[in-house]
Amino acid sequence: MSIDSSINLRNDIIFKAIFGYEKNEKLLISLLNAILGLTGNKKIVSLTFLNAFNIKEYLKDKLTILDVKAVDGTGVRFDVEMQVAPDKSYLQRIMYYLDRLFTEQLKEGVPYEKLCKAISISILDFIFFEEEGDLHNIYRFLNIKSKRELTDLKELQFIELPKFKKDKPKRDMSKFEKWLLALKFGEIYANDLENLPEELKEEEEIVMALHELVRASNDDMIREILEMRSKARHDEASRLYQAEMKGKEDVAKNLLEMDMPIEKIVKATGISVEEIEKLKQIRNR
Repeated sequence: MSIDSSINLRNDIIFKAIFGYEKNEKLLISLLNAILGLTGNKKIVSLTFLNAFNIKEYLKDKLTILDVKAVDGTGVRFDVEMQVAPDKSYLQRIMYYLDRLFTEQLKEGVPYEKLCKAISISILDFIFFEEEGDLHNIYRFLNIKSKRELTDLKELQFIELPKFKKDKPKRDMSKFEKWLLALKFGEIYANDLENLPEELKEEEEIVMALHELVRASNDDMIREILEMRSKARHDEASRLYQAEMKGKEDVAKNLLEMDMPIEKIVKATGISVEEIEKLKQIRNR
């Protein structure tokens, strides 16, 4: 059975179901080590999930944000999110989540000196920084004149998947680039696991992630969540459209009361001539 192209590692629900699942701790550790470039004794070796995947929770809340929050053995906190499409408040929301991730570690009676680093990692399936050539961009606090960094206690990282090109030979790819390959083309590889490129076969966690993708694609409850999320988004889009149209109709009605020519009302509201004629007929009854 082949995997539907909509069921992929770039889908936020699938991403959360795989990387936010406690038994898949190794997968998230491997992904984080690759993104952060951690090697040797600096590698993350263990994680505690702060919001582990709970399928029943997502059946209740169809439009919930599906980030993965975890803390490593040294106290560094991570918030990893797969973002499939831009929205107007995206940057503000990410900054708010980072602030919350940082401050929620400060319990009553704990000194500020005990605060550990908080890192937000956004994996984007769209281009967010048109002016940046790099696909991986990192932001911290710094002096805008001297460019000297104030602190690294808060960090925002963005990875733009559309900027990743697989033109480099796989044998020359870093672990990070191999993970990008899996995230961007995972559903293709998962459909033919027996013929996985050798360079990916040697990466145990990437192979595990692809097997988990196959498992998720056959999970009835995950499919139900995907369908519910899709319906909820269509319903929300329809509600917003109807509200927008009602607002335009109200404006058109007011302009008709002012005897404004129909062609000008069309230009002002974007409503068709036919619709305005109907509003006019209703008004004249």
